[in-house]
Amino acid sequence: MSAPAAKWIWIATLYALVVTSARAADAPSAAGLVYFEKQIRPLLVRRCYACHSARAGKAGGGLMLDDRSGWEKGGSNGPAVIAKNTEASLLIAAVRYDTADLQMPPDKPLTKAEIARLELWVRMGAPAPDEDHKSTVTDPSDPVAGRAHWAFRPLRRVLPADTNSTSAGTILDRFVLARLEAEQLQPAPATTRRALARRLYLQLIGLPPTPRQVARFVDDPHPDACQRLVDQLVGSPQFGEHWGRHWLDLARYADSNGLDENFLFREAWRYRNWVIDAVNADRGFDRFVLEQVAGDLLPYDSEEQRDRQRIGSGFLVLGPKVLLGNDAQERRMDVADEQLDTIGRALLGQTLGCARCHDHKFDPVPTADYYALAGILTSTVVMEQRYMLGSQRLMERLAGLGPAGAAADEAYETYWRERPDRLERLKQAKAALDLVQAKDAQGLAELASKHADSVAEVALDPSEPFEVQLKAQKERMQKLARAAEPPAIPPRAMIPTDAGTPADESIRLAGKFDDLGAVVPRGFLGVLGAVPAAIPSQHSGRLELAQWLTDPQRGAGQLTARVLANRLWHHVFGRGIVRTVDNFGRTGEAPSHPELLDYLGLELLARNWSLKSLVRKLATSHTFRMSSRPDAHASAIDPENRLLWRAHRRRLRPEAMRDAMLLMADQLDLTPMKSSVWYLGDQATAVGANKNRRRTDFPCRSVYLPVIRNDLPELFEVFDFADPHTTTGLRPQTLVATQGLYLLNEEAVMMAAAATAKRVLQEAADAGPDSVVDALYQWVFTRRPTTAERTELLSFVEGLMPRLTTQGEQDPELRAWSLACHALFASSRFQLVE
Repeated sequence: MSAPAAKWIWIATLYALVVTSARAADAPSAAGLVYFEKQIRPLLVRRCYACHSARAGKAGGGLMLDDRSGWEKGGSNGPAVIAKNTEASLLIAAVRYDTADLQMPPDKPLTKAEIARLELWVRMGAPAPDEDHKSTVTDPSDPVAGRAHWAFRPLRRVLPADTNSTSAGTILDRFVLARLEAEQLQPAPATTRRALARRLYLQLIGLPPTPRQVARFVDDPHPDACQRLVDQLVGSPQFGEHWGRHWLDLARYADSNGLDENFLFREAWRYRNWVIDAVNADRGFDRFVLEQVAGDLLPYDSEEQRDRQRIGSGFLVLGPKVLLGNDAQERRMDVADEQLDTIGRALLGQTLGCARCHDHKFDPVPTADYYALAGILTSTVVMEQRYMLGSQRLMERLAGLGPAGAAADEAYETYWRERPDRLERLKQAKAALDLVQAKDAQGLAELASKHADSVAEVALDPSEPFEVQLKAQKERMQKLARAAEPPAIPPRAMIPTDAGTPADESIRLAGKFDDLGAVVPRGFLGVLGAVPAAIPSQHSGRLELAQWLTDPQRGAGQLTARVLANRLWHHVFGRGIVRTVDNFGRTGEAPSHPELLDYLGLELLARNWSLKSLVRKLATSHTFRMSSRPDAHASAIDPENRLLWRAHRRRLRPEAMRDAMLLMADQLDLTPMKSSVWYLGDQATAVGANKNRRRTDFPCRSVYLPVIRNDLPELFEVFDFADPHTTTGLRPQTLVATQGLYLLNEEAVMMAAAATAKRVLQEAADAGPDSVVDALYQWVFTRRPTTAERTELLSFVEGLMPRLTTQGEQDPELRAWSLACHALFASSRFQLVE
């Protein structure tokens, strides 16, 4: 591979990435629809509908803004919104007050934040839901009528009919095969053992197999070799680290608050490790949910159990919060809204936040149901006043752990409240010591009259010998110095608590925090049952909510099982049976295999919500073992592979890419890590006096790296890490030039390539260059190179070494192989799971 050839390969690759990204940008976005319902429609309702909506019966200037056709057609001045073009959109010009004759709303301008939301929405392409549903749904928010929607129907066990093939495998495979045969399609043949080994390792533990592990699996003659490997991987500690990260995406996990005051969440790591431990222990998902929503309210048999349950409830505290500049009641409603949105999408696949300002426009969630749930969360306290950066600030609520945790936490906070006074007393004690040494009795007496607690009584007694006075004042100063020393941070965690006086919530008219409507009793979603909630008046209702969320008979358990089963399928196979994994509402997609989804949901319930049990079933199916090889006939009928006639090709998550490179470099430390932000100041980003920035040089697995809101590690930013501000069940999947540039220029990638090359040379150099190439390919791609690939790589290395020698390179052979390994790391084959 000559240098000019390599250069043109990279140019062509980057060009292809840019073209692919441009094409992908035109595709409709589920995230865009969520953004519209969460951020744009409520804004239009509050500030625009009074003059521009069918509900108000007004079309000021001929413009209607309550559906897409209205703003696309526009009014007397022309279209109001031009997708992806803010400067040409009259709506943006009007809200900016760009011209004197077009200023909207006329009574009070939008805030800068509101204008920014509209601008972002237009740049996104002005996503909005399809309006076809209007002709078939009379009142989309009606809970009773909404029960007819597929997501809210009871789970049904409808097994597939016998198929024509004798290789249907499990019941799961028969479901898939029945759909394929209905379209006259055939499943792809099984992939190779080597490809299957790579797929299993990466999908189950997020790490590639070593060449020795691959050889062991390939040579295993046992008929249940695949089952045994799956059991081994699912039972390893690395399973919880990889699959726990999937839940952390949904829990919007972060090590800092983000938003206006990006303060450090110093104790968030406890929740992160709690999730990993819970997944590894295969804690039933019903218990998993119970401890996260109401762990602080559960009974316990030991302090250890109590603390574990309380740490789990940090799920409610983790969300980003506006800490300054807003009304306390507005903040209270915003926090509850964020929690409700997270619970709704993560567990129920529902966009509940859309009902904050009005009855849901598409799904059976009236505003009254929203505020019935919101009352439970506004009766929960997740923030408290704590001393930080010189003053009392409203921060995330922390509670002490262990038998003396409460007292230790109080003593710690007391120190910081009293620290200015303690430092002042120490200062005066030092001044008093100077006066004693100077034998200035009058000055000492005057100082003691103002700061008596800083001067030892003996030092004020002239009848005492000088040495006694001096010793007493030194001891006094030492005692005050010890009191002024910052104590160690006690063990504590982010833990909510019930409000002192739980209360039902009032509907906020148009979502305005200070415009109160009728009071709604605390309760649950009417679409999921007619039984009213039985919440004692002195309880917040969180315990009852947590139980309702997974109760398959009297609660949301069957919907929760559907959503979870779909998430597990999504992570194992690369696409969900419902592709909009966070949206099971009318604006989401219908399941491609509805009977299969119901079957999987029932399997979860039958197996006590065991995540590992269902993952084993999915990973040992014939469907999972299929090749990803394309087929022209099948592609013509089902180009998106929705019917699963072959395996989906998937790109590695950034965590798996980094971990894989460290593993190959023999630099990955598999020891679980606690805090990875202990060195940061209270402000998580390097601003002001704080010069530290989050580190990424730890040799730990990537799940333990700092997740600082607004300052993610560069690898995460470039390769579509989950947005930690919000629930993310489906990460973005972009192909952009910056990804290739990152891999080509990132120092950490180069260092890993050099270490990997050194390792391979030490292990295989004695067997000759051909063996080095073979070893590199088996480490990076889990396969042997073809003859052409071996020849090309050897030509590249052999042609590079003379030039490196001429340039004075100390070890030209190692440098050449390092560059070859770097090229393999930067290739698409390393980044993809076949």
